[in-house]
Amino acid sequence: MTNTALQDIAIRALPALSGEQVTYNAAKNVFLSQGYTSAAGNMYYKAIRLSNRLVVYYDLGQGYLHTFLNGIKLFCFDGQKANLIAQKYWGGCDYRIFNEQFAKEQSILMLKDFLDGQLKLEGAHVSDQELSSFARNMVEETHRKQLV
Repeated sequence: MTNTALQDIAIRALPALSGEQVTYNAAKNVFLSQGYTSAAGNMYYKAIRLSNRLVVYYDLGQGYLHTFLNGIKLFCFDGQKANLIAQKYWGGCDYRIFNEQFAKEQSILMLKDFLDGQLKLEGAHVSDQELSSFARNMVEETHRKQLV
């Protein structure tokens, strides 16, 4: 997939999903939403990774000391629009300090569960190892540097 094609996907999919302006941070290979600041002074925004098939949203909160992972949403991209396929939230006493590896592993598990459900609906069977590997590869595609 060319950089131009990925940029076209980003233009079509991201503003519609976030409802906000997004910018691309080349150093971290991630799209960032504009976000907002709460009355308590915390900043809330989305970090967005994508490939030609998958969009991964991290809902983040930036406090005075830590960045928190408040949730993850996964969207599949059908070439025209993104469709929500999985989501998970943390909050209250179950908050998570943001860790890229933890967020990535959670995304892989969420995608694996979604795909497993789709396989069951179709009466198909794939080994757990093969399903895990496929989900990992799809999520890792969103982490590869694809824009200049």
